[in-house]
Amino acid sequence: MSSTKSSPASLFQVYLRLRPPMPQHLEEHAERCLTIETPEPKVTAEDGQERAAAFPTHITLQPPSDARKRAVERFGFTKVFEESASQLDVFHGTELDSLVRGVLVEGRDGLIATLGVTGSGKVRSTVPP
Repeated sequence: MSSTKSSPASLFQVYLRLRPPMPQHLEEHAERCLTIETPEPKVTAEDGQERAAAFPTHITLQPPSDARKRAVERFGFTKVFEESASQLDVFHGTELDSLVRGVLVEGRDGLIATLGVTGSGKVRSTVPP
């Protein structure tokens, strides 16, 4: 998604919303292959204190432990939403209201693209009044 507050070096903002597994896909001893990385603490210039980043920006995919050799992969995003994030959390967390306002009121260009498997809820998003 593109945000009206993006930095000049970044043309696109890319957000990842993870959905919890459906009950029929849950197994008591299932191996978890995806991890949301905890943000690294950042040191502020003013006081030298370490503070945690506001939100996670990376995930790690760990292949299942089987006989095949596969690499661990790491992917970065503008923001990664937890599995418990609501539609409203995503709406506010992506600053979508700012993008829509920029397009409709200020005459700026904007593009929103949602990707995901069929039936994952892309079309049924609700926008607050």
